[in-house]
Amino acid sequence: MTTTTLDAASPAALDLAAGEYWIELVPATHAAPHQISFPAVVEPRRHHGLWVRPRMRREVAEAVCEWLNLVYPVDPDWYPLARFEDDLLVVITGDAPHHRHEITLSEDGRYPLGELGRWYLSAPTRTRDRFSRQLAVLRDPERHYPRPGETVVTCDPANLPVSGFPARIDTSRGQPWVPVFRPEIAEAVAVWCTTNHDTAPDEHPLVYFDRDTLIHVHQHLRSRDAYLPWRINPDPDGNYRIEGGEWAFQVAIT
Repeated sequence: MTTTTLDAASPAALDLAAGEYWIELVPATHAAPHQISFPAVVEPRRHHGLWVRPRMRREVAEAVCEWLNLVYPVDPDWYPLARFEDDLLVVITGDAPHHRHEITLSEDGRYPLGELGRWYLSAPTRTRDRFSRQLAVLRDPERHYPRPGETVVTCDPANLPVSGFPARIDTSRGQPWVPVFRPEIAEAVAVWCTTNHDTAPDEHPLVYFDRDTLIHVHQHLRSRDAYLPWRINPDPDGNYRIEGGEWAFQVAIT
């Protein structure tokens, strides 16, 4: 996992607003440094059937300009340059002669990047603080032991017991059983899936929290028009009921 050193004034300090999801630009190389995720509204139609079309707030668009100025020297043929001229966002792409793209504010007060860049649905920026938090969660043994009334379940049976997490099993007549996780357990499940997603994206979903909402990005659905990540809100008790066919759990046999 590549991490970056970023301070509170950096683009990584941006947070999601209502209706936004984390997006990321395809890097020039597999291990490119300074990879940063940005919050944006995602248009229903995809670019070339795969990449999202983001719409960004002014402060996010400014952060994108700052970031592009940082990474442009890594591969000038891949990364564009961008700057603001008053309220006009100017993006310079291609080899000489360069192409100048002028992007104005849309009616919703955002800058539509449209077909500029290969953006995809991602997760929060991989900062050192975030990585340290993930390690602490994965190393916490209390997140694997069930309380009375709970059963250990897993969505990764090949890696038991570290992939087993306690849940209350909710059963309804004629319906599949559903695991219900305490908040700290839901965080552990999210960390487990996302850290493994980096090396096996087809087998593990990309999962993160937007405040107290659990966000699930489906690897095979995110390129479809109109797809938006699955949002799982806590129940009145603050627990997370994870149901549906996108994320399958089974009782852990240890």
